[in-house]
Amino acid sequence: MRPLVLAVAALITPALAAAHDLWLEPGGDGFLLRYGHRGKELLAIQAPRVKALRCVERGAAKDVLASAAFTPREVKVQARCDAISASHYGGFYSLTPDGEVNLPRTKVQGAVKAWESKQFAKWVDARSPAAAAPLGDELEIVPASDLARARSGDKIAVRVLHQGKPVSGAIVAIDHRPIGETDSHGETRLRLRTAGIESLTASLRRPVATPEADAIVLEASLTFEVAK
Repeated sequence: MRPLVLAVAALITPALAAAHDLWLEPGGDGFLLRYGHRGKELLAIQAPRVKALRCVERGAAKDVLASAAFTPREVKVQARCDAISASHYGGFYSLTPDGEVNLPRTKVQGAVKAWESKQFAKWVDARSPAAAAPLGDELEIVPASDLARARSGDKIAVRVLHQGKPVSGAIVAIDHRPIGETDSHGETRLRLRTAGIESLTASLRRPVATPEADAIVLEASLTFEVAK
């Protein structure tokens, strides 16, 4: 990890550790959208905050949000997809001396800082050509290596796109541990840890000047199965 990345990671590690992920993974006859920390307790997903669910099969994209089944802690999608993505609107958060609240600055007394949160999740079939194709989410991780050839312990490259274009300065992490920062081409490299389901996250913070918030925080996940 480069010195700059180490410095940035030191600053953001506490925030990453406290953050909650949004991710998609295979389950049953389709996929599950979940929120929280993978491998640990799941948190509730509020249906009105899930804004999109798109499934790509054989090169054709379709909206599957209307057919999704919402339970308190996950969203079930019965579909066969080469790739599937979801978007979740977290709303506004404010940090106060007493902690974090899910409200804009305008509704909080003594807010230290405030931000707007958007999260995006994507699962891809590593064997499908669709794995390397962008799906068009506002923030998105796209493999820049052939995932079908990757094994546990191999290094792969990923590209982070913001509004469809490569973005520098996005922090890529695994299990809330920063792995790298994207370069001018929007890329960074990382080593796969496991033979099984792997999930990466990317975060990007952009300053804004509104009464409600100081910044918008975008987070994206990419989940796929590493061949054994």
